[in-house]
Parts: sequence; structure tokens; C-alpha cells
Amino acid sequence: MPSSPKIKKEDMLQAALKIVAKNGYAALNIKAVAKELGCSTAPISWQFGGMDGLREELIPFVEKYVENTYYSQSKNEFATFEQRGKGTIDLALENPNLFHFLYTGQRSQLLSTGFEFQTNDQNTFNMFQKMAEMLGITPKQVMDFAMTMMVYTQGIGTLIASGIVKDTKENMYRMLHNTGMTYLKGLGVKESTLLDLSGGDKSDENSSNG
Repeated sequence: MPSSPKIKKEDMLQAALKIVAKNGYAALNIKAVAKELGCSTAPISWQFGGMDGLREELIPFVEKYVENTYYSQSKNEFATFEQRGKGTIDLALENPNLFHFLYTGQRSQLLSTGFEFQTNDQNTFNMFQKMAEMLGITPKQVMDFAMTMMVYTQGIGTLIASGIVKDTKENMYRMLHNTGMTYLKGLGVKESTLLDLSGGDKSDENSSNG
């Protein structure tokens, strides 16, 4: 049996994450990770068995990093959902290469962070149920709203990360917020309910709509 490598797997994954964040996924290979760590390629190849193994383990590692760095819990499920949208905008603005790695085809696994949309997941289902109760609409309507906002936010994020859209973070937040509010008002949700749940600024919405 080969001896355990002196360099920890987590350090290898952290080095790989750093390379992707700085130079993009195309720059990632075993030699690049070895150079970043100042070691030979042998312990990395032994640990992952090649690039396929490295990429497979890097995806959840990057997802965890993004989850811990860009997403947070808020005062209720609705506000938390909106916060995750803002986190996606932050990721696209601050770390476009990681955004591309996770969300624009540089990976093969399904999205599991950010706007998670797995209706068979009990936690997600419970979140939608609670949001439905808060908003006074059906869980199906909440699911449709969530999917619409996921697509909208991922679209904005892709345009930002690609350098096509250049604007302030505050304006991107406002676009996201107002789009969600307009959708929910169309379902009959009262503006007072939305303001109470999200902590939004009524004047922002009025200025954008008026």
C-alpha cells in the first residue's frame, strides 16, 4: 500500500479552487495544482487518479465554499430566498470564473447550491410550504415563482460574469427585488406583506415602476 501523502486532500482542492477562481477552469490540470502547492504531481495523481477524479471532488468543494461565502440565512424563508439571489449576483460580480465553473457548462453534475430547485428534497419542499403560508398563495405558485426567479437570476449572473452587463451591485439587487415583487403582486400578494417579509424599500419599487 502506498504511504499517505503529506499534502492533505483539502489543500489540493483549495489549490485547485484558487486556480479556477484566478484563471478559469481551462487552466486547471494536475501540473498546475502541483505548481501551486510546490510539489510533484505524484501525490495529486495518487489522491484523485487523474483530472476526472479531481474535477468530481472539486465541484462539491467549490459549492461548499460558495455556500459559506455568498449565501446566508435571513429572518424568514422568503427573505432567505431573496438573499440567495443576491448571493448569486455577488458571486458573478466578485468571482466570475467560479460562477462559470458552477453554472455555465464547465461541469456535469446538477446544481446543488444557490437557487436549489429539487421538489423531491424535503427541506426545499418545507421551505416552499412555509413561503406559501407567509404569502397566502399555493405551494405550486411558490414553486413556479422560484423557478422563474432562478432562471432570471442565473441569466443576470451569466451576463455579469461574461462582462456583458456592467452595473453596480445595488442596481442588480434592485432589479432582482423588483422583478420578484412584481411577479408576486400579480398573484395577488399584498404589497404590505411583501415589504414586511423582505424588509424592502417601498420607495425603490415605486421609483422603478413609476
